[in-house]
Amino acid sequence: MLRTVYFWTVITLSTIIALLLFALSFPFDKGGRVVKFYANIWGRLNLYASGVRLKITGLENIIKDKPQIFMANHQSIYDIFALITLHLHFVWIAKKELFRIPLLGWAMALAGCVSIDRFNPHSPLGGMDYIHAKIQKGASIIIFPEGTRSYDGTLQPFKKGGFTLAMRAKIPIVPITLIGTGKVMKRGTRKVHPGNIKIIIDKPIETLNLGLKDRENLIYRVQEIIGKNLSEN
Repeated sequence: MLRTVYFWTVITLSTIIALLLFALSFPFDKGGRVVKFYANIWGRLNLYASGVRLKITGLENIIKDKPQIFMANHQSIYDIFALITLHLHFVWIAKKELFRIPLLGWAMALAGCVSIDRFNPHSPLGGMDYIHAKIQKGASIIIFPEGTRSYDGTLQPFKKGGFTLAMRAKIPIVPITLIGTGKVMKRGTRKVHPGNIKIIIDKPIETLNLGLKDRENLIYRVQEIIGKNLSEN
């Protein structure tokens, strides 16, 4: 109980500080260096406040200085804390409903996260066309292809949008497996359980010569990689 109260106190205060920093630095920090620096601290601070130990494998599989799409399984809010500690240059893709949450939604908007309308993926300012334009400017993308958090950690069916985007932009997909985040805080609860989180970053999958006819095989391949990691850990 004390751990849970401590965590929610820390995340509330650290998010308020993030809002102030992002708002004050926004006119002067066009490259987003302040945002990226504090976001890394924010993620690590919230993991520490929760009594979480983090292990990362496969950092060598990240391609430097080239756009890519990171695809990760989704179990908990702790997925965000863990991934943000990687300190990578990527744009977050999140469902538009998250942007309506006080503090968190405001911080996400100021941090440059992109909202996606799941019911209208081609909407002008929150759809695939807008995200594709970001990629063309050199941005990498991180997305949860399941679309929402799993209740029990079981891998859910992947949505096709991110794979279509990768093939359209002809950029590689980097599968990421998150292990243990759902045990720290399950979907539907706010209670914190200290524990271990592991991030596995697999080798990039090229999409350069793939077309829509290859999409189902591509989805299966990424699901198989992440599913195997989950079953072995």
